[in-house]
Amino acid sequence: MSILYVCHAGDFVGLGHLSRALVAAKAFTVELGADVQLLVAGNLDHFDSFLGIPHRVVGFDRDLSVIIWEICSYKPIEVILFDLHPRLIPDDFELNLERLRALPCRLIAIDGLIRFRSMLDLIFLPTFLFVPPSDLPDGAPIVYGWDCFLLNVEVRPSRWQNGPRVLALTGGSDVSGLGERWPSLLDKELLPNTELHWVTGPFANMARMPKAPRIQIVNHIAPAGLGPLMSTSNYAVTVFGVSFFELLYSGIPTVVFAVQENKDQSLLHEVRRLGLALVADDVTEATILLSKLMNDENLARELSSRSRSVFTNHGALRLCSEVAGFL
Repeated sequence: MSILYVCHAGDFVGLGHLSRALVAAKAFTVELGADVQLLVAGNLDHFDSFLGIPHRVVGFDRDLSVIIWEICSYKPIEVILFDLHPRLIPDDFELNLERLRALPCRLIAIDGLIRFRSMLDLIFLPTFLFVPPSDLPDGAPIVYGWDCFLLNVEVRPSRWQNGPRVLALTGGSDVSGLGERWPSLLDKELLPNTELHWVTGPFANMARMPKAPRIQIVNHIAPAGLGPLMSTSNYAVTVFGVSFFELLYSGIPTVVFAVQENKDQSLLHEVRRLGLALVADDVTEATILLSKLMNDENLARELSSRSRSVFTNHGALRLCSEVAGFL
């Protein structure tokens, strides 16, 4: 089976789409024996060397449809997956889908493209909650659930342990500039014995650290992956995104908040209702809640247990199963 995975990644898009692409590509190779190619629209800089699979990186301004046709003309592709940022979908995308449907290949959307449902073979949503819009068109099956998350988590800790290590995540590009002020807030609020492991994403500006910190702060600059950091963390605080669900999967007691007002609120409301993490309204409340969580071991154990229990399977296996159904 030959598969092409098309996604966006870069300084204002972040790495969520690319992270999912790499997880899916590995699963396709191992579980299905597929020949996988990756087409990335964006700017990866030094991160390009970590992809590890056949890939092509082009600028945001390039016409993806032209490049896809070039790839398909060179080698027949049986499945094309689109994991695209909603603000970067080309105006002529519908026309391009019509052309691609003339090829003997299946078209799958990852996390979006709902309005193009009639032209797709599958819409795979890495989310546990989906509220259909009133104007939802007919077409491809829509798959979602706790077993649909494409998480870059290799090792799942057997159980949670208390300790002073905190992981702080602002996303691959830190779009809200949290690095300017958040380290100082954390330094003032957390206990002196805290080990704060701050991650500066590959597209984020360098964080402003306190000149004479009360706590120990380690700045991890553009790490190749978050798995080792998560596996050794006792607590976490993060903006809402793919990494948040990787933390839940790992059972790390976590505080989460959305950096964009009114975005992802329905998902965060459900996370709060299910008791999977502490949900804050902003960075200040997130800092206060983290301090309280680190002083309440019973609550931390409850969050860890609940968050681990909701993941019945790894999303990559579910996606492989869906793709295999096309054969």
